[in-house]
This record gives sequence, structure tokens and C-alpha cells, in this order.
Amino acid sequence: MSLISYNTKIHFAESVLEDAFEAEFELLGLRRPLVISDNGPERAAVLARLEAAIPRGVSAGFYDMPTPTPTEALCDEAAQLYHDWEADGIVAFGAAGAHNLAKATALRVSHQGPYRQYAGVAGGPRIRDVMPPVIVVPTIAGSCSEAVGVAVLVLPEGGTSTLISPYLTPRVVICDPTLTLDLPADLTAGAGMDALTHCVETYIAIAYNPPADGIARDGLRRAVAHLQRAVEDGSDLRARRELMAAALNGALAHQKGLGGVHAMSHALAGVAEGGIDHGAANAVLLPLVLEFNAPAVEARYEAIRYEMGLSEKADLPEAMARLRERIALPSRLGALGIRRDDLPRAADYAAADYANRTNPRRAGRDDYLAMLEAAI
Repeated sequence: MSLISYNTKIHFAESVLEDAFEAEFELLGLRRPLVISDNGPERAAVLARLEAAIPRGVSAGFYDMPTPTPTEALCDEAAQLYHDWEADGIVAFGAAGAHNLAKATALRVSHQGPYRQYAGVAGGPRIRDVMPPVIVVPTIAGSCSEAVGVAVLVLPEGGTSTLISPYLTPRVVICDPTLTLDLPADLTAGAGMDALTHCVETYIAIAYNPPADGIARDGLRRAVAHLQRAVEDGSDLRARRELMAAALNGALAHQKGLGGVHAMSHALAGVAEGGIDHGAANAVLLPLVLEFNAPAVEARYEAIRYEMGLSEKADLPEAMARLRERIALPSRLGALGIRRDDLPRAADYAAADYANRTNPRRAGRDDYLAMLEAAI
């Protein structure tokens, strides 16, 4: 069964942050929001712009994540600060880490009992429509988490836990491509490949969702056309805008489901010490998963080749590997700090990950271990 639901309010324009804040804070009645950010000190100008955009009469509290990896411990810290600040809503400002933590924090401050009882497919029905409003402002084009009712946290014992509910979907999304102009080439490349991977995986996922298919194909076309340009010339606002549009498309298509690439990259986040570059990991894994899935969805690869401007007989995994090379992303997991000893545990987590449910070809623990070993 597919759930088709597109209800999030989205502002998308250059330099729209200030006007959108003014309008949405008023509509939502926000006077004491908590801002959760995963932007480091190197992005001081972007953070200063956020602070200047807070409307007059509004007092914002700030939680700067000490690490971009959203964990259950950070969720507890943010929730405590939310209560101490007597906040009435949450603004997520940054990349996927901030988005996921904001959604999980909104759950934590509005629901009683252990976090785990709300996780996974079984826990989703326990999540109620009582959460404070969440506004998400992506400052990187690629996380694809800004418009979905999903939050992923890394657990203390390792592995990840996924919250899934339409009530986790942010109330408002503000997409302002001028907030990404300061991103360096490596972060642009990794995030862009994450957006591209979302579009590919949602398009070939097994669920039936025709709107998501069309959105995913459009996002893929935009990402392929503008990713390399955005990496080579970060000041190209048109490339930045189109890459942010591709990321938003990936987020909107996300409700159809993902697949093996994200099952493994989620798993790797749960075993890597100090976290992992999610987009770069996706770039390493995408060609391998495309090769694995080909027997099940080769007909869909024809459409992907078309959107990428490839010939009908082009080797799709090889084409993705060449794109990865052109934007200078690593080709091996070892370059991202993953150790061979991490792989068996990661394979276990991948097989159990929510994204594996919609992979177009049945994949078990041994399949994931084989792909991870090929990628190390």
C-alpha cells in the first residue's frame, strides 16, 4: 500500500528567509522558538543571517549541535533546553542532522514514555498530532529530510532508530538557495549526490506512487544537469537553486520509500566512530546497488538513462561512478573512515533498516555484506 500525501507548506525563492520568517512566525503564533542548528563556526555568516531574520518581538533560544550526527543523547539535551526555554516551537536550521534532531525533539517534548516505543513501523501509530510546530530551513542542498515525516537517530548501543509518522512532517519548509552559496566544493558534492540518490532510489522503489515517480525523475534531471557546475563554481546561483530544487524533489518523493543505498548508509552511521559523510557514502554505494537491483528493475533504468542524457545501452552503474569521479568524491568506504571490521555489524543493521523494505530486489544480510566488502 502507498500513502500519497503532499501537505507541507514550502517557501522556495532566493532571499526568502526573512519574509518567510515574518509571515510564518505570525501565523503559527511563535514567540519563543528553539533553533536547532548543525552549522559549525565556519558558517558564521549564515548563522548571523538567521539571527537577524528573527522577527521583532520574538525571542529565540539556540541549540548548537556539538556533532552533526543526531543521537538519542542529543535529543534529550535539546528537549531539556526546549523545556528550560519554555519554547513554543522548533526551527531546524542546517542539514539532515538538524532536521532529524528537530523532529525527534518535537516528539520527545510532547509524548511520554521511552523513545523506543515510538520507533519503527510498530511505533508510528503511537505518535499523535500533539507536537509543537517545526519549521525547517535547509542550509545545504541535498539532505532531502526537510519535507518528510521521518527522523533517524543513532542509538547509544550502535545502529539507528527510525521514527515514521505524518505528524513528524515539518509544518513549514523554507528553501532559500542563497543560504548555500558559502558551501565548499566537497560538501556541495556530497549533498548533491545524496539528493541524486534519493531521486534514483525513490523512483525504483517498489511502492506504487505515480506522483512521486514524476517528482523523482524531475529531481534527477535537475541534479545531473547542475551538480557538477555547483561544485566547480559555488557562486553560480542558478546551479545552487536547481540543486536545492532537486533536493526538495527527493524529499517530496521520499514518501514512496528508499532502498539499499540508504539502508547501508544509515547502517554505516550507526557503526562509524564520529559519524560519516552520508552523501559521500551514498556516492560510493550507489553504483553497487544499481548493479545489484538491475535484474528487478532494468526497465526503470531506461528512464533514468533518459533523464541523465545517456544512450539506451549505457552502463548505468559506470555512469554514476564517472559522475562521482568528476565531482571528486571518494570511491571507497575506507576513505570515509569505515573499517573492514565494521562491515558485519553494518550488514546486520542494513538488513533491518526501514529503507530495505522498499528496495526493488530482495536483499538480506549476506547481500549487504557482499556489497559493503566490495565498497571497502
